[in-house]
Amino acid sequence: MPTKNNAFNEYRFLFLDIDGVITPTNEFIPDIPPQISEESIKLLKEFVQKKFKLVFITARSSVEIRTRNGVEEVLKKFNLLDDSLIYASSGLEHVTYAHEFHTKNGKPVFKNGNAIIQLKPVIKRETFAHLDQMMLYKMLLGNDIRNALKYAGFKLRSAREKRLLTDARFFFELEDNKTHERKRMVKEALIIVEKLSEAFKKTHKYGSPVELDVFDIGAGIAIEPKEMGKHIGVLRALKKVGVMPKDKIIAYAFGDSESDRLMKIRKDIIFFKVKNNKEFLKIAKEILKKHN
Repeated sequence: MPTKNNAFNEYRFLFLDIDGVITPTNEFIPDIPPQISEESIKLLKEFVQKKFKLVFITARSSVEIRTRNGVEEVLKKFNLLDDSLIYASSGLEHVTYAHEFHTKNGKPVFKNGNAIIQLKPVIKRETFAHLDQMMLYKMLLGNDIRNALKYAGFKLRSAREKRLLTDARFFFELEDNKTHERKRMVKEALIIVEKLSEAFKKTHKYGSPVELDVFDIGAGIAIEPKEMGKHIGVLRALKKVGVMPKDKIIAYAFGDSESDRLMKIRKDIIFFKVKNNKEFLKIAKEILKKHN
C-alpha cells in the first residue's frame, strides 16, 4: 500500500544507504552482512509511525542482504519489513516476495480442490539491455582489470565476489590496505577502464559499449558503469508506490559518499551526506521533530 498521508495528499519516503549510515561502523566488509544499529532500528520505527515508507538502497548484492542475520531478516524481526522496500546492486535488484504455486515434482499441489499458493522470496531485476549484456561478460572483464592492476604492481587479495554475477560492481582489495596505495590504485584503475572503454567501442569484446567509473570505498576500490547509481533504486521505489511526477512527496535521503547524492533526483528530496551513524541519528531525530 502506498505510504500516503491522505490529509495532506502527500507521500512520505526515507531513502537510506546502509553501510556507514544505519550501521554502527563505517567499515565495509564484502560478503559480511551489514548490521543495523539498535539506535537506528528505534528511529526507523518512529519514521514508520509517522507514515514514512523506508527505502533501503545499497551497492551490496541481494545475496548479502538476504543472508542469515542480514538486513531483510533484521527488518522482519523488528516488524519493519512490511513498511520497507529494499534495492540491492544500487537499485538493479528489488529484494521482495511474490506469490507462487506450491509444487511437487514439477506439478501444483492441491488442498481441498484448490492449488496451494505460497509467498516465496524473489529478486526482481531491472533490465537494461547493454548492462545485462555486459554482465554476461563480467568475469572476463573483471579478470582483465585485475590482471592490468597486477601488471601495474598492485598486490591484490583473492577475489571474493566472482559468484555474484548479478551485481554490476567490481570490487578489488589490496593485500595491505593502505590509504595512499589505495588512492594510487584508483588513479591507475581510471586509466585502465578508459582504455577498456575504447575497446568496448572498437571490438564490443564485453558486449555493448559501457563507460566505467572508479570509487574508493575504504575497504578497496569499486568499479561500475557510470550510469549506475542509487537514483535507480529511488525511481523504482517511486514507481512501485505509484508516485507520479506531479505528486507531492516529503522525502529525505541519507548517504555517506558523494555518489549517494544521485538519490536526489527530485527537487523535493532533501539529501544529507553523513560521516557516520552518529550523525545520521542526530539529523534524523531533528527531522522527526518536524513531523509531530
